[in-house]
Amino acid sequence: MLHSSLHCKVPNGAIDITSVLIFLNALTDAPHFLMEFIQGSPTSMVVILDLLPRKDLALHPEYLHKYYEHTCLDKQREKIEELPQTRPYRSPSLFVRSACSPTAVSVTIDCGQGGEGTLEEIVCGHLASAVKEVLQIWLHSCARDTSEMEEAEREIMIKRDQAVRLKSIEVDLTANLPRMFGPDVSGHIIAEIRKAFGVQLQEA
Repeated sequence: MLHSSLHCKVPNGAIDITSVLIFLNALTDAPHFLMEFIQGSPTSMVVILDLLPRKDLALHPEYLHKYYEHTCLDKQREKIEELPQTRPYRSPSLFVRSACSPTAVSVTIDCGQGGEGTLEEIVCGHLASAVKEVLQIWLHSCARDTSEMEEAEREIMIKRDQAVRLKSIEVDLTANLPRMFGPDVSGHIIAEIRKAFGVQLQEA
């Protein structure tokens, strides 16, 4: 599990980023769990909530059905996007957008001037409910799952996992830690995280 909670000062204020990414091992091909909140003001935030697929969904429609259609995962996205304060969020990273599922919750919540109370109500109500439901689906349908795979298929999945892990470290940490702790300390932290997740060799 990779968890980070970062507070970064910017010219017009501060940004708080909270990320949780839980990777499953190679005994299963079930999706990983991703949750990220990016708050740039007291009245707005970006929310990314998803079960990251570990197979090409176009080539494996049974995988799409098992983890996304059968679990009715898309209902949570619909509930959040129906709120009048939300609009779609598109990550500037093409890799991040390609790695997410079609059921991903990826929105900006903007409650406007004086909307601190409204944002808190949405976070504690609609958003908390959606997060709990997605996490429950993941725990029930993914975390306890095991999968029979051909060795070649498993190797492809492992390579995909390593790429996602490396990019997660680069996107979530490499871009923010140096501004908070300086290049020396942040470099050491990132190197240890790469080592722990078995992706330190990918940098070369």
